[in-house]
Amino acid sequence: MFIEKQAEALSTSHQSVVNMILDGVAETTMDPVSSTLGTIRDRFFHLFEAHGLDLPNIVSVMSPQGIKLSDLGNNNRLLDLLNRKMMSFITETFFLQSDWLSGSSEYPINNERVEVRWHDNLQAVAWRVLGYHKQGLEPNVIFVRRKGAKFELAREKGDGTDREDIGVIIKLTRRTNDGLAFSVYDSWAFERWNYWRCREQMKHLIAFCDKAVGLGLLKLSGIELNDEKIAALSQSRILPVEALARRSGFWFPEDYASVRVDVKFEADDWIAQRAEYEKRAISKVLEDYLKK
Repeated sequence: MFIEKQAEALSTSHQSVVNMILDGVAETTMDPVSSTLGTIRDRFFHLFEAHGLDLPNIVSVMSPQGIKLSDLGNNNRLLDLLNRKMMSFITETFFLQSDWLSGSSEYPINNERVEVRWHDNLQAVAWRVLGYHKQGLEPNVIFVRRKGAKFELAREKGDGTDREDIGVIIKLTRRTNDGLAFSVYDSWAFERWNYWRCREQMKHLIAFCDKAVGLGLLKLSGIELNDEKIAALSQSRILPVEALARRSGFWFPEDYASVRVDVKFEADDWIAQRAEYEKRAISKVLEDYLKK
């Protein structure tokens, strides 16, 4: 009898645990509002953490919007403060997709938006970079490619070999009213080095940045990522800061196009491309900018 009662008690206890789990699953499934609110809160904190900003720094960034340190410890109060105006401030500050922060999309960025598609849009994107300089945001133009990229083979074989993507991320420095400096990242479109027109225009963009470096208007750098990170970044599935934090190496874009030094790779191609660059509108942008 004692053993039977113990078995009955264990069975009841086990069923209670199962019921609690099922109730939790049902609650999550049947309460999408709570789930979405949790996603908004989690992404808010994840965003700042990814950019190396702790709780006091969050307040420094968000204080113009009325957020105080105590608000961060109260989930309901924080969610009440995250209205449309507040969300717009965050997405504009960090170059985010608004629907990612609101929990309705899995894509935090959109590097295919019209204003950052450099292909066939070089003059406009050159002015965009210089606009960042004018705002005092200290632009660092980062050219991103795959670790171990075979650019020479891609140039020779075109689409007859593996695709070699190259993209652009602009690292910018923002400052708060109380003097905190923090970095944000404007991620641009990725295109393939294999296609002659994309390759030509990318070299023209590199040459523009190289010349701007000589004038003290910006910084220029190259970063390599592994295949997984390149795919995630080019498909807008990851925050740029997260991709760059796990970089696999460095490269030098000016080795392929430069108006200041001799190039090291594809030099024969650059002889022709430099002459073409000098004819294009992008080569006159710096001259026009310095006149203003």
